[in-house]
This record gives sequence, C-alpha cells and structure tokens, in this order.
Amino acid sequence: MNNCIGCGIFKQIEDQNNPGYAAKIDNPYCLRCFKIKNYNELIAQEIKASDFIEKLKEVIKSEKQTTEFYYILDIYDLNASRIIELEELLSKFKVIIIINKIDLLPKSVKLSKIAKYITELFAKTSLKKCDIILMTTTKKNFVNSLLNKVKKTQTVKYFIGSSNVGKSSIINAIMTANNLIPQVLVSNYFNTTLEFIDIKLDSQTKLIDTPGISRQNSIANLTTNKQQKHMYFTKELKQITYQLNSNNSIFYEALCWFDFLSEKEIENSFHVYTNKDIKTHRTSFKNSLNYYEKNKFLLDLNIKNKNISKYEFLFDKKTFNKEYDIVISGLGWISFKVTKEFKIVVNIPTDNNKVDVILRRSII
Repeated sequence: MNNCIGCGIFKQIEDQNNPGYAAKIDNPYCLRCFKIKNYNELIAQEIKASDFIEKLKEVIKSEKQTTEFYYILDIYDLNASRIIELEELLSKFKVIIIINKIDLLPKSVKLSKIAKYITELFAKTSLKKCDIILMTTTKKNFVNSLLNKVKKTQTVKYFIGSSNVGKSSIINAIMTANNLIPQVLVSNYFNTTLEFIDIKLDSQTKLIDTPGISRQNSIANLTTNKQQKHMYFTKELKQITYQLNSNNSIFYEALCWFDFLSEKEIENSFHVYTNKDIKTHRTSFKNSLNYYEKNKFLLDLNIKNKNISKYEFLFDKKTFNKEYDIVISGLGWISFKVTKEFKIVVNIPTDNNKVDVILRRSII
C-alpha cells in the first residue's frame, strides 16, 4: 500500500522535506503522521484551499448525482468553518449538514434551539433543502444514528469540511460502531489529513475522508503549533459571566481582548464562552494596552509585527432588549443583551492575517 493510512498522501522515500516522506516505503505511516501519532509532534504541511477546490471540481465531474456529501461544521466556530465556494459546488448533490461537537455546548442549551438556528442560517443559501444532523462522537446513540443513515443508501459518501471540524473523528467513530478498527489519524493539530482516503464500511458502503481546508481567518493562525492546544476543544465550553462597568476590558490571556465602552456610567452583563484552558482577566480600558505589553510574551504567537486590529460594534436604541453574540473565530464568543447604548471593540494582535470577528443574534 503506497498511501499513508494516517493522512492518505502518497508515500515517497526520496525527499524528507516533501509531503509523504517515509523511511521505508512499506511503513504504514508517513514520517509526518508517525511523529503526530507517537510523539504528538507536527511537521507543518498544508493543503491549499484552491488546490482542494480544484480537486473537488474534478471529483464532481466524475461522480454521479447519487453521490452524497456529508458537510461537517464546527458548532464552536460555525461561521468560520463554512466554505461558501464549496457549498455552491455541492448544490446539485445530496448534502447532509453535520453540526459537530455539540457536546462542547453547556448542558443547559436546548438542542432544538440550535437546530432551529442552523435551519434558519441555511434557509437562504444553496443548501437550504439539506438534512441537518447535530453530532457528537462522545455519545453512542448519535454515532449509531449517523451510521444507520450512512448505510441506508449504497452510494459513495464524501466527508468534507474545514480543518479541525472533526471529520476524521466522526469517521473513526462510525468505523468503531461498525466493528471495524479505526484507521484515520486524529490529532490536536489543524490540517492532519492531506489526501482523499477511501474507507470501506462493508462491500456496499464506501466513505471518503478528505483534507480539511485551512481556516485562514481563525485566530489559531496567529499561534505556533505548541499553542494550538488553545484552539483544540475537547471539553465543555467554559462560561464566565462578567458584570462590567463602562470602560472595562476583558483579556483572553494575550491572544486578544474586548473593551466595553460608553460615554456614560453604565453596567451590562457579558457571558464569555471559551476554552477552559484559556484564562480570562478583567482590567480597566485605560490599563488595557499596558496589560497587553506586560503579558504579550507569555504566549508563543506566530506574529512578527504584532499590530493591533480593531473590530468595532455599536449598539443604539434600535438594538435595545435584543440578544447578540460577538464571535471571535477560533476562540469562542461573547453573549450579551443590549440595555443601554454602548460600543464593543475587539482587539487582536495580528501580523497581516485577518481574523473573522462577527456579530450574530444569540445562538443559545
């Protein structure tokens, strides 16, 4: 077998600096996957989004209309894990939208509310008539339900999506539920799968795991490999509630911070949802830059110039009594209800990379 069973790439023994290198051609893993699997050490190699899209176009030309595409999104980073160009390419096929990692949401969240939100999100898109499945690999009933759906039709099924949405974990869970040995490599890094991997569940059912398209607008791109643990969520989201006075700031370690600003003396509650490993800190707006300068060296960020990008959101009387989230791609979101006029400014140290910071109506 000349393809790595971890990432799917064609193995080679000529050049250690190129993808697919293996010390011996008959080794089951390439060197990159071997180091990830045994030492949790990443050799950085990526699949360009443009290359993936072009390859998918060729796949679509050759596949029948009966081919099914399982489009996997990360509930934790919903908007940033969408690939609009991909959605448009798949509009003529049967697409099942899987909203993964729902186990990370607080237990108080009603899944029916999440399902309604997702349905409304896609209602005006090219995928408006698709089935939507809420998914977690941590509960057998969810995995078995998906397995039954996958085996219901005798067609080729592609599992596609952005990097780190959990494609490989879902496929491995399906294989385990089908009494097979999991073979797809799962790691705490982005872009683990580098090629299309064919997997036979039985004589009539074939799954294809595909490379994850890198999330260029995620805050994870600002961190080195050692710091990507901050962006890889395996535990229930941490919810911290702050009763902020105007001109207070909340820091996510040195990754970023947001300012609650108003010309008047007001208060407002903010619920911060983020990784449990990330420490948050309250300080005054006047002290925010000083705090950042003192703490910016605590994280090993992959940034040279460390300019501060600012994202401003104004809330006036038209927004009173409405609930919103401000989502910072790769980091979580801030949830709040508007009761007075104020401004939120999200500050992110960047090089030339842009991080998606969006405003949406409250998801939970």
